[in-house]
Amino acid sequence: MKILQINKYPSLKGGTETVLFDTIGLLKADGHDVILLSTDEGEVAYNPTYTISYPKRSASLIEKIYNLPSFFYNHSAAKMVELIIEKEKPGIAHIHLYQNSFSNSILPVLKKHNIPIVMTLHEYRQICPSYLLLDRTLQICERCINGNYLNCMFTRCAKGSFVESSLLTMEMYYRRLFYKTEKYVDRFICVSNFVYKKHEDFNKDISDKSIVIYNPVKVDTPKDIKKGDYLLYFGRLSREKGIRTLLSAMKQLPDLKLKIAGVGDLSLTEIPPNVELLGFKSKDEVQSIIYNAQYTIVPSEWNETFGLSCTESLAQGTPVIASDIGAIPEIVQHSKNGFLFEAGNVQSLKETILKAIVLSNEEYSEMAENGYQSLSKFSEDKYLKQLLTVYNELIYK
Repeated sequence: MKILQINKYPSLKGGTETVLFDTIGLLKADGHDVILLSTDEGEVAYNPTYTISYPKRSASLIEKIYNLPSFFYNHSAAKMVELIIEKEKPGIAHIHLYQNSFSNSILPVLKKHNIPIVMTLHEYRQICPSYLLLDRTLQICERCINGNYLNCMFTRCAKGSFVESSLLTMEMYYRRLFYKTEKYVDRFICVSNFVYKKHEDFNKDISDKSIVIYNPVKVDTPKDIKKGDYLLYFGRLSREKGIRTLLSAMKQLPDLKLKIAGVGDLSLTEIPPNVELLGFKSKDEVQSIIYNAQYTIVPSEWNETFGLSCTESLAQGTPVIASDIGAIPEIVQHSKNGFLFEAGNVQSLKETILKAIVLSNEEYSEMAENGYQSLSKFSEDKYLKQLLTVYNELIYK
């Protein structure tokens, strides 16, 4: 089977790309041919990869204005898909992140050539113009549930910017009027039951074509349980991840140590002396840091679509302290393989940390072992089997 994978970024940037490259690796190991189509934003990490040029966030205002039409309909992306189909003849296309780069221009091309289309819903862009279901104050927002996307513009949901919010609102209306995604996509993959339910609430036409397949996690032979002496946050540094709430809690826990591994667009100031910023770390380095932590903390304040940090932590035998929000409770079971606290609540996080660190060695080991056992439903084998079932059903229907 030859599969065309499509994603905005060609290298590891966040959780979506982790899943993308895990998917490519699993498919290749199973004997399938995989082609990647992406933008040229970043170092290309896979071969063969076809790329298109698209203005980066750092582009000048003039360049962004010049390329504004491509934000709504990208002709170069459509031409590239035509070229790939002619040259590579893929049997199916699997789309990950594609908005703000490829646009929906690629969907009619794939459909014209009778290429089945699978799309993984890593975020909420099909139902929320700003993709996070958050307003500018980081409050959960569902004002667009009835299709009134003007709410995004008037409340400036996209980083508090009227211009960016307006563009996203216009693109959403354009897409809904002329290129309804559910008209072209044959199967949507929801990465959690929570994602499925949200799309069912907002757009039943999408949920009717959806299936839940959890993101995969690689679980090696269980390691010796190691109860480290520090807490850990790892991942992207952005406002919706709850890092400021975490820092506030750590200021009240001066005897505990926290390490933060990752980079992002969030500027961190007033760092307490018991917090260490590690910056960017490679995948192997992160796994070692996780293994040597006592707990990892996932303080998200948006409806996480999955919670890759949670599964990656449990796979290293490290229990998780996480927000009770979004899909996280589908991974973290309170007092079994970790602890849950109220999202955005500094006091709740502080009390949960204090409860977690006093577990006896026996209780801690049991919790870590429970973490290993809970990952069976996220196994790579199960993921690959479910994914290939979807592919085959669409190709041979």
